[in-house]
Amino acid sequence: MGLLRPDPLLVVGAPLTSAEQARAIHIPPSHPDPSSFIESLAPGSVLHHFDFIARYDTQTSFRPSEIEPLRRESDELADRAVEVLGLVDVKGMGRDALVAIEEYLREKERRGESWKKECEDDPVWRLWEEMAREPPEGVHGYRSSSDGKQDRRTTPLDPFEQRRGSAPTLAEGQAVFWKYSAQIYSSLAHFSLAGGFSAPKLASVMRETNYLTSDMRDATHKRLLETSLFVLDAMTDMTTGSGRGWRSAFRVRMLHAQVRRRIATGKGRHNEYNEAEAGVPINQADLLAVLGAFMVAPIWSLRRIGIQVMPREEAAYQVCWRHIGYYLGISPTLLLKLYGSTFQAAETYFASLAFSIFPSGAPPSDPHSTPQYKILSSIANRPPRPSTVQQHVELCRLFLGPSLADQLALPESTWRERLTIDVEMWTAWALLAFGQTYAKTPLLGEWRGKSWEVRRQKWFRWAIELVVVYGLGERRTVFAWREADRQKSKLEKDEGEEPGVEFGAHVGTAVRKEWRDLLIEMGVVCGSVAVAAVGCVVGTHRWLA
Repeated sequence: MGLLRPDPLLVVGAPLTSAEQARAIHIPPSHPDPSSFIESLAPGSVLHHFDFIARYDTQTSFRPSEIEPLRRESDELADRAVEVLGLVDVKGMGRDALVAIEEYLREKERRGESWKKECEDDPVWRLWEEMAREPPEGVHGYRSSSDGKQDRRTTPLDPFEQRRGSAPTLAEGQAVFWKYSAQIYSSLAHFSLAGGFSAPKLASVMRETNYLTSDMRDATHKRLLETSLFVLDAMTDMTTGSGRGWRSAFRVRMLHAQVRRRIATGKGRHNEYNEAEAGVPINQADLLAVLGAFMVAPIWSLRRIGIQVMPREEAAYQVCWRHIGYYLGISPTLLLKLYGSTFQAAETYFASLAFSIFPSGAPPSDPHSTPQYKILSSIANRPPRPSTVQQHVELCRLFLGPSLADQLALPESTWRERLTIDVEMWTAWALLAFGQTYAKTPLLGEWRGKSWEVRRQKWFRWAIELVVVYGLGERRTVFAWREADRQKSKLEKDEGEEPGVEFGAHVGTAVRKEWRDLLIEMGVVCGSVAVAAVGCVVGTHRWLA
């Protein structure tokens, strides 16, 4: 195996003994109907599907027949609000949905007492009230103190800020993202999106909207950047009513509702979506699966490259995304059921959702026309560094595992491409490991180590946001609907919001200087340790002689 390439077989959920793994029921990758196969399993069976192995039981898994009713559930309140606001009409297309809601409610409030009597029947008002509330108990990511009060922090903890209380929080989960940001950000593109949207039921919705499946490379890239910005916003500030992440989640929820209404009213790109077969577009099962792809898949990816995240960090990251899921329109009851217990239970539930939607049958005959290849192609040779499509394919294969990658017809790489990715992953791991070790080194850690790790995390946060916002046109997207012919274009001055970050040649110079300074200090410390170690060995040898 190459650098940082442990056994690709991933045990999902509670640990399994070697004997249990050996007795696991194996589904062939090209099985024509894996859902029927899974449905027939006895409770407690251990299932080996692609490069994943998990125990199926009634407490932490869904059978395909239990998932099917969720495909008939949409987000009715958001759908009705979109209708009232006319966001799928010609006049409503391209509007910022959040601004449209705020203007609508301001206009209604001018009616005074009559509006107070009518507001509870208005879907737009009810949606706003729902979004203005904190998530319910068991779903929110706040810490409760012994006196019953809640610490409602919605911004990430600082890298070495003390974790208080026994239960992990939203703020702690946001901090986990920034600690592993280089690896998680890569996982979101190469596992969560490229792998997740290969699922036929999800891909059929994407095809109707041209989202991530466009033949126009720039259009697909812009949509990836929008998704990236949503994640960055959510990991920065989820303050209810005002936070950047809350506003982005609200807009994404409304965009999903617009997609459902457009397909339902025959305004899709091809009008070939089969609701009887695939369910309501962007239904509750889809939303739960996508949330799991953001919550669980990055942790799986870290394991796949040899990084073991601490159990508390896994739980905190789960809490963070569960909290966000409420604002995306996912039923609190379902959030509590699937993602409200331990991380082991959450990842097993997610696996049961994913197993039922993975592609089945023979792999695609043309690997270059698949949704996953189009996604990977769209991010090749983009800032911040040049990279080939096949390098992104290899990274996708690494995160997904070889069996699923083969089923998705992701071409195998040459040894040079594998080595390139191994070096990239090793470098990212070395920076992470050095920062954690340097910060814990006696005396040196307090003097320089913690400061270096804080700077490392801030640098990645700075660099990622610059790349994303620059790629969107130095504007922040408001997730407004754009027609296919404009999806590849950058945001204009009258679109989106102010970037919130500074651009210019001096910024690029500052970014490069900070990166160089971090590497120089790392090199000096590692070199000094190496010299000291050699000196100790030589000195000991001479003393013994």
